[in-house]
Amino acid sequence: MFPSAPEVEIYAPNILFVGRQVTIEAVVTAEKETKVDFIDVRVTGHQGWRIGSGKSQIVSRAIFPDLVARVMKAGVLSPGRQAFAATFALPEGMPPSHYIDPAWAYLELKVHVSIPWWPDGRYKFRLPVRLQAPAQITRQPVALRNTAAADEPRLEISLASSRLVAGEVVVGSCAVFHLDDRKPRELELSLVPSFTLIRHGRIRERRGNAISMTLTIPAGGAGTSVPFRFALPGSTTPSFACATHALAWWLVARTGSFFSRKVDLAIPLEIVDASAAARTAKLEHAPILSDQRVAAAFERFAAEQGWHQVGSDEGILAVERDSLRIAYDYRGKDGTFIVSRVACSLGLGLSVTPSSSFRELLSRDIEIDVAEWDRGHHVTARSTTQAVPYLTDAVPAVLAAQGVLGPLVRWTDSELVFERAITSVGNWDLDAIAAALARLAASLAAVSIAPPAEVSDLEAWRRLAERLRGELTIGDVSIEGQLDLAPVDVWLEFDAEGAARRVHAQVGDPSHASELMQPTQLEDAFPVEQLRYQDGIVSGSLSIDGTVDAERTGELVEALRRVLAQLEPATGPYR
Repeated sequence: MFPSAPEVEIYAPNILFVGRQVTIEAVVTAEKETKVDFIDVRVTGHQGWRIGSGKSQIVSRAIFPDLVARVMKAGVLSPGRQAFAATFALPEGMPPSHYIDPAWAYLELKVHVSIPWWPDGRYKFRLPVRLQAPAQITRQPVALRNTAAADEPRLEISLASSRLVAGEVVVGSCAVFHLDDRKPRELELSLVPSFTLIRHGRIRERRGNAISMTLTIPAGGAGTSVPFRFALPGSTTPSFACATHALAWWLVARTGSFFSRKVDLAIPLEIVDASAAARTAKLEHAPILSDQRVAAAFERFAAEQGWHQVGSDEGILAVERDSLRIAYDYRGKDGTFIVSRVACSLGLGLSVTPSSSFRELLSRDIEIDVAEWDRGHHVTARSTTQAVPYLTDAVPAVLAAQGVLGPLVRWTDSELVFERAITSVGNWDLDAIAAALARLAASLAAVSIAPPAEVSDLEAWRRLAERLRGELTIGDVSIEGQLDLAPVDVWLEFDAEGAARRVHAQVGDPSHASELMQPTQLEDAFPVEQLRYQDGIVSGSLSIDGTVDAERTGELVEALRRVLAQLEPATGPYR
């Protein structure tokens, strides 16, 4: 009888890891005594890729590693089962087992039983190989956006970590900006394998089949963080590089359609083997985006720099200190802005806005012979004589501030407003803006304003403001103060040429309104021009004959206060 090839069984660990030693046991069962020349156990790593088809097909293959252990030399196999052990060290640089089109890698185990003068016994087995995960996984939170342009449609994605463990739940947030959000918007999230294919020194790139999910951003949700979670399959092949190819993973987010603006963003990922899960903390929170991130930055800034947070009509949040304000404003398709404001009190009837050719054709404006300023701004004021000296001294500081604060969009008697288009806000941005605002406010405070031509004694007006416990606005010598317990307002009325024609004053508080007398009775009761009483306030005026007299204005206020005291005895000492 001729010998028959023995049967071979293989006993190996369920999982083999690159970089570790593995002991494989080959159990050979012979029906009868069988003479053999040798028994070899060989492990062979196969790797490669294939693209194209037919004559245009390109294939790359490589063998690594190729390890052989001779477990039996020439001799005789006894009948029955005999075990042979071979130990191998799987070298670094070999890929994990995978087949993701267009690439593959697998480890093959071969047992060769050489029988003299008879067909040899040859046996093949495939063994699963995985990459050894790092002993410690350092998480890497990430937040990215698709564009740095503040006025372009923008997509932001954040992940609790870009370093992930196969099989875990990915935690992230997304936000869209400057995209139509009148209806719910679908966002496609895809986990995409990306291959770098190497052959004869030439590199090609191909993508494998993606794993996708759809996230719905609710109507009105633009500019806000929308959280998402998705499970990473436990069988996901980790990121690696070997002789013929390398595998990288990307999270790709897309939104839009053929009929609307398309926006996408790709975030590189590093995926490690699922064996790291047992010693790695679960992901909990992704870095905050959009309004949440901005709110956190504003909160930190306010706490560190001594500002206080306030509600804002200009944006979703704002911080203030003294006369300074910084606000965040998301305006949908128009953009995202930091709005900076310096409060002031000028009394010039000033209006400064960005210039345009159309506006310049319709009306003349005030120029100060600074080309950069005159070309870019449309300026009007009640009196050129008052406004030009002030603007000449103040404009250089305003132009310097625009480098940090952005363009000046509005300058009036009460405020200067700047808008800077942004895509993100950090502590550095807020620190720089706050410093620029403080420098500007200090520069403007040092610039003097001339009073109206009709005011000959400015010190007398300052004494009147002090007596009324109010602030004097020099540009129009207006005063907001208090006499006894009653609020007082004093202001000038100017004609179309900017000349002061009348001084007005009012005394009283609407919360003390009374209906004891009618306006016609009041006019006969006291010799003050245009004497009126309405809603708890007594008002009157004096004509100006060349000079605005502070003393006469003070007498007007006293007279109005006495009238008010007669009507409202509880408001003061005049009874």
